[in-house]
Amino acid sequence: MLSGAGTGTGTRTSAGAGAGVVRMVRDPVRYGFAVGRVRVLETRMLSSATYERLIDARDITSQRRILSETVYGGFLERANNAEGVERGLEAAVTELYESFLCRSHLPEEVVAYFRIRHDFDNLKGRLKAESLGVDVSGMLTRLGSKPPDVFTGSAELLSGPLRLAESRIRAAATGEDGALAPGRIDDMIDAELFSELGRIAKRVRNPFLNDLLALEADLANVRVILRARVRAAPAAYAEERLVPGGRIPVSALVAAHRLPLEDVARRLTSAGPLRGMDPEAVIDIERFDVAASALLARKVRTSRMFAIGPEPVLGYVMSRLAEVTAVRTLLLGSLAGVDRNALRARLQDVM
Repeated sequence: MLSGAGTGTGTRTSAGAGAGVVRMVRDPVRYGFAVGRVRVLETRMLSSATYERLIDARDITSQRRILSETVYGGFLERANNAEGVERGLEAAVTELYESFLCRSHLPEEVVAYFRIRHDFDNLKGRLKAESLGVDVSGMLTRLGSKPPDVFTGSAELLSGPLRLAESRIRAAATGEDGALAPGRIDDMIDAELFSELGRIAKRVRNPFLNDLLALEADLANVRVILRARVRAAPAAYAEERLVPGGRIPVSALVAAHRLPLEDVARRLTSAGPLRGMDPEAVIDIERFDVAASALLARKVRTSRMFAIGPEPVLGYVMSRLAEVTAVRTLLLGSLAGVDRNALRARLQDVM
């Protein structure tokens, strides 16, 4: 299975208070090849000029022609609709994981840091399909550490963290009529995911990974506040849905919820982990996901300061995932008829 492809190259303490902790060693032999590959692969990422060409392209056929010159060409050559785009981008991420991440001699837990989130996507699909009475097969991805068919059978087939998460979600999302509430599933899945990511980061004890997780959690919580504002939901609604692990205090997020949206944006981007993000990106929910990915990408660029070690590998994977988010936003927006200027505004944080 792919989750085991981390090859056990992290050092795990086996006794005493440090049991279960993975020590990220700096071994030139272990990481030298992977970091060398990163330096080459970084040169193949999309440039601002490529994004401009994609935005100005006449249609999906023209966009595919432009992308044929990039790492996405082979994956999107037959994409004519939204389903084709999603399928092609999933294949691109699969290739990133299988051909790069799982062969980079990272500890298994670090590989899991990326792949476990897709397992939680599948858990959400499993529960939502049940709540809606629909077939789950079309809601599952192959990007996780577990094969999709694990999520179509008994809960006993799930690993410990997933089984416990499902149990807690079922307990909280089941109404008096015994049915699962789809909206409540959405509300809880991120909190369960970030709890598990926090446990992984605690075992790995790598400062770079800890900082990355904290920023991801802060961005997830800002997204919660934005969605609550769009729904005109009260602060208590938002507070219940905040995820653990961030560095923006819950009290600050709840207080921000009560302010005018422009003030929320200025407050969140003037200091702290979101400093430097364009306030307009916080106001525009359509732009926020791309801007959040771009902020993560800027964060991981600091990984270049490490000549040898796991950080450049982690940084490259995060940058590629941010790039996939931008490509998805662009192609799906174009297919939906979104105006070019609107697309350019949504993507300005990566251009």
